[in-house]
Amino acid sequence: MRGGHPYSSVGGRSPNTYEMGTRSSQLLWPTPDSPGVRLADEQARQGTEGAAPLGALARRMTVGRPAIAWALALLFLFKAIICFATVAFPISAREPTALVAATGVTGVLAGAVIWLFATRISLLGFELLAAAGSVATSMLIAHATTHGGMMLAAFAYPWIAIYAAHFFPRRAVNAQGLLISLGFGGGLALGQLSHVVIYWLVVTVTIWSICILLGNLSENLRRQVGTDYLTGLLNRSGFLAAALRERALANRTGAQLTVAVIDLNDFKQINDKAGHAAGDRLLADLARSWRERMRPSDIIARHGGDEFVLLLPCTGPSGAQAALRRLRSREDPVDWSIGISEWLPGEDLDMPLARADKRLYKAKLAISQGQREDSVREVLGGKYHAGAALRPRSC
Repeated sequence: MRGGHPYSSVGGRSPNTYEMGTRSSQLLWPTPDSPGVRLADEQARQGTEGAAPLGALARRMTVGRPAIAWALALLFLFKAIICFATVAFPISAREPTALVAATGVTGVLAGAVIWLFATRISLLGFELLAAAGSVATSMLIAHATTHGGMMLAAFAYPWIAIYAAHFFPRRAVNAQGLLISLGFGGGLALGQLSHVVIYWLVVTVTIWSICILLGNLSENLRRQVGTDYLTGLLNRSGFLAAALRERALANRTGAQLTVAVIDLNDFKQINDKAGHAAGDRLLADLARSWRERMRPSDIIARHGGDEFVLLLPCTGPSGAQAALRRLRSREDPVDWSIGISEWLPGEDLDMPLARADKRLYKAKLAISQGQREDSVREVLGGKYHAGAALRPRSC
């Protein structure tokens, strides 16, 4: 088994100590019965028991729901509470309480729908829901009869901007900022309030400062979280997110997906003879070379130590072998073994990873026993050499 830190070259191993099983899928996507998950569950349970009742309740309620979903659901709920408070304690008798109350009810219903269908809503769906919140806020501002009522409604804009900057990609954040700026300006223009230019300037500057500063910070953090610092490739979490996006696209188009697991041969000997710093440089150089030889659509990640995972969109197993030969060059300082499996519709990612891992084991075992390369290729793994043509993509 590999030892050492999962994001360092420390702990590379020889083929003779390679162990069979579904190690790849267990490390990348732990099963509920794995020791790490059981320990995490026990720690979470102990933390819940010692936490405040409200915090424990919140954690139990959000289990199984992505943060992007429950955050937006609570955002609509909080906006609904503000609407109901405005109706109960109106600033002026002329305020459109019926419209405000209807907006509050709509917010409760929208929050409930998001909560119930949290895992079924796409990223575009969340972007449209946030945009709908901005439009509803602009509608309230257009019907506001006092400056106080207008600002109470406008308080929702920063909430939406913060949410968008935290969860959405840059294009969606900019679109949300533009929608808020235009919507707020349009609402003020349709209203009957005076001296509103200063309000528009203050709110607009606030919104864009959130979109630019918080948006850049969140984007950098997401990139760091999903990237292996040594090689610059995706890490496990980054690969999972990218793989799920490709699976959703393949489900719509009917395209094939193939997963490959790559393991360097005799990497432990490099660490032992040249040192772990040399091993780290080798991993970084190899990752850079692979990126240059890959197709733009292919996705590669460092699994840990000297093992990598590769996702090939619009490619079957036979086409994957041709594409993987492209990774190999006679100038590479190390060789590697590969296990390949098609990712079939309806399967979780750990299933093709488990099959690829078993084929990788067979390839490593064949090499350790001194068998010819042709024997290794029979199990869809082994050492690949340069010179093979890259098979054209079918989509």
